[in-house]
Amino acid sequence: MMRINITAPRSLDALGRIIAITRRAKVSVVNMQIAADTTIYRIHMDVDGDPDEVSWLVAKLDKLPEVLTIEEIYINR
Repeated sequence: MMRINITAPRSLDALGRIIAITRRAKVSVVNMQIAADTTIYRIHMDVDGDPDEVSWLVAKLDKLPEVLTIEEIYINR
């Protein structure tokens, strides 16, 4: 399982784009938490699936101009 941590501007458009790309990936979203700060969203997703698909998802999300930072962390079950 992998955890993906994302920061994005506090905009529902940015959040919608992140969710739309995540839905296209062939991974299971086990847990998703979104915390709103004054100017940014902090998004934490736990995803399970083929490592290539998770890498595809991270690469696609990283290309979005709305994504300020992205971090991929391996979680040992």
